[in-house]
Amino acid sequence: MNRRILVNSAIGETRFALLEQDQPVEIRLFRDSAPSYVGGIYLGRVRRLNREMQAAFVELDSRVGGGLMGFLPLDLLPKIPGKKPKDLTTLLQEGQEIMVQVTQDAREDKLLKLTGRLEVRASSVVLHPLRAGAFVSSRIKDPERRTALKAFGNSLDLGGMGITFRTEAENIPEKQLARTVQNLLDHWRRVTAEKHHAPCLLSQGPDPVLQILRDYGSPTLEEVVFDHPAALKKAQAWTAEFAPDLTGRLRLHQGDEALFSQYGVEEELEQLFDKKIPLPGGAWITIEETEALTVIDVNMGEAAFSTDKDRQILEVNKQAAREIFRQLRLRGIGGLVVVDFINMSGKGDVTTLLKIVDSLILKDPQQVQRSNISAFGLMELTRKATYRPLTAQMAAPRQVLPSPETEALTLLRRAEQDARHRPGLELHLKGSAAALDWLGRHQHLLQEFTRRSGSPLTLEKE
Repeated sequence: MNRRILVNSAIGETRFALLEQDQPVEIRLFRDSAPSYVGGIYLGRVRRLNREMQAAFVELDSRVGGGLMGFLPLDLLPKIPGKKPKDLTTLLQEGQEIMVQVTQDAREDKLLKLTGRLEVRASSVVLHPLRAGAFVSSRIKDPERRTALKAFGNSLDLGGMGITFRTEAENIPEKQLARTVQNLLDHWRRVTAEKHHAPCLLSQGPDPVLQILRDYGSPTLEEVVFDHPAALKKAQAWTAEFAPDLTGRLRLHQGDEALFSQYGVEEELEQLFDKKIPLPGGAWITIEETEALTVIDVNMGEAAFSTDKDRQILEVNKQAAREIFRQLRLRGIGGLVVVDFINMSGKGDVTTLLKIVDSLILKDPQQVQRSNISAFGLMELTRKATYRPLTAQMAAPRQVLPSPETEALTLLRRAEQDARHRPGLELHLKGSAAALDWLGRHQHLLQEFTRRSGSPLTLEKE
């Protein structure tokens, strides 16, 4: 399968897109104003214990405005021999230092979610500093390869730590995997040997380029394309240590057309707020995102590619299932999802559709669970939500319009493209009052624009 990653480093944000067969299947935004901390390992300090919730509130970094805080369910502490006490708060004390890792970004009134079971990630291997043993990703299905990887992992000297071979390890030679494991071990030993003053970051910080490589780097990628030399240089340094199989596939975007425009990603983003998504042949699906759940409706429309009614309904439902799972990934939708398929009368058709849904679930990198299809054609899905969905990042609350930040950053990105064709000449940036006000409150971005482009910028209200 043709797969590539695009990384657009713009002023104020980094944008990521994963393409399969030249079609965007996943897009993420990393904004300077609201960084993603997922994966970060911190030496935290316990600020408060809550017996009712059996949880700890942990300060992660005092340098972040107001202090970066996280919520640690105490049943996610490292496993210890023997029986755990009924009151898990007895395992910690207020003021105690503790190593934790961020598993989910903060949302609205919720803190960052933490775990005490640490994972140091490379593209093909995960190191478990507090858990011994060798493990293999459940997504590697070949029994012979699973057995070989587990035996190989058990043969390595891990110094009491553990490893998991990720899906990407399936086709990587053992010699190369051994080198990656050793680099992870050396990295962790170096981190823990240094003196640190809690609370502070230990490893895997919020740098978007490195997050992208940790989460999506894979030997199945044809290439990883960057549109800024500094981002490429940073990626080359990381892959040289943790994913040498990727180093030769990193390249800098060439040409006048913007990276996301050339590959059709910009067009997908512009359609992100569309509730109605057409399917081949005249059918469509509608997507309604609410605070509690996402509702997806499948509509026959004017589709007419079979005279057999049952066959036509099944074909539309199959088309819809494929587009639904693409949209879930593309929009970053998580939580509860209810799908209203067109009602099918035959049990065989229901079984066929469920098999397709199960195959799509296996392709989704996030954990997905489903119910059966009810007599009314309804299916419930739960999809793990690690990051904020794109619509929540890009739209103002309760509106289907781009937020002032989204509009302002889009204007800067387009102006930077214009500056390449008119180097040194003054540019006039026209936007809404809200977008210009946002830029006025973020003068450092305007200064960064001038530094990078060499062109002065004048703001004009539309």
